[in-house]
Amino acid sequence: MAVHYTDDGTSTVHRAISTLPCKWAGVGKPARCGSHLYGLGNPYGFGWAVKGFADGKGETAVSAYLHVQPWKSEPDTRSGEQPEALKGTLTATGLIAGAAYTVYRWDNVTAAFTYGTAFKKATFTATSDTYVYTDDKSFRSDSATYYRVLKASASAVEE
Repeated sequence: MAVHYTDDGTSTVHRAISTLPCKWAGVGKPARCGSHLYGLGNPYGFGWAVKGFADGKGETAVSAYLHVQPWKSEPDTRSGEQPEALKGTLTATGLIAGAAYTVYRWDNVTAAFTYGTAFKKATFTATSDTYVYTDDKSFRSDSATYYRVLKASASAVEE
């Protein structure tokens, strides 16, 4: 299932992957979209659908979702508006009470999924199956920020 917004939309759209106009062409190749220019929306559809994410290091993360504020609108940087600061609240789910976990954050794709001390944002022991982490550091609306929650015993060796 792909969950996405369309440009200037505030309601999520749920679509089965099989209904998208593009077909996967293989690793490192662009999707084949036929006469369609975009797979989710034309010209600006934003989507996410991640399950069983592989970071290349064999780490298995717990399920988590990010709530961004403000969420309903953001500057149109394509038209020259300045980006704004966004705040993130991460909710980790499926936790085991009594187990230790670590929250990681990366602010660019180059550093993403390197598990050094500089990227640790919180360590906690779960008291229930859910944990909410409110990040005190914002990120820009025209950037990418990545979060991941790992069981502390499974956390990768410091790099």
